[in-house]
Amino acid sequence: MKINSKVLSIPPYISTAWENVASLHVEPANNAHTLIVDLISGQRLEIPQLDHKTIQLVFEGHEKFLEQKGNATPQMPFQIGGEGMAEMSSAMQHNPEQSDMPDLPPEMLEKVSTVASALGVDQDNLPKAEPHCNCVYCQIARAMGGTVHETEPPELIEEVSDDELKFREWDIKQLDAKLYEVANPLDKTEHYQVFLGNPIGCTCGNNNCEHIKAVLNS
Repeated sequence: MKINSKVLSIPPYISTAWENVASLHVEPANNAHTLIVDLISGQRLEIPQLDHKTIQLVFEGHEKFLEQKGNATPQMPFQIGGEGMAEMSSAMQHNPEQSDMPDLPPEMLEKVSTVASALGVDQDNLPKAEPHCNCVYCQIARAMGGTVHETEPPELIEEVSDDELKFREWDIKQLDAKLYEVANPLDKTEHYQVFLGNPIGCTCGNNNCEHIKAVLNS
């Protein structure tokens, strides 16, 4: 049999953590008592023939469990022992694998900063927090130094005009008042001359070619 603030174990009837117990009550008998245990699962257990001392231990264990549960607070990411913050500093270090972890609760970081101030810790003697890291150590180091987490700046996106998005099929150069040179930008050996006088013509030999159209559209 084991009864404390964490476990209720009375073989062969029950062995479970208190967090699985919904409520307790006792039904008196002649010289002993029957303990009724209602579990969170909905199951109801009857443990007969318990003496007064055992019943008292059961209720004391359940009471301590409820008190601990009511006083539960978030655990520190480190323990401050006899060496104080010096121990914390040596035990903790920047961890790149935790760089994207969520922010610690503000009250926890505030408590760390308060303890550090009370112990007279000099922030300058501690390793600096990495600017874009959110691991446990870097969060605490920033809280102690009064700085905030720096996020990566957004990437600059270069705007491109509609004209720049158009594919340039021909390079056009004016040689005279009505004479133009049309060249393929991908093949400089392919070039023609277009005349917009009377009659309109192109050195390619076609009077309705794409070279003439390119000059007219330029």
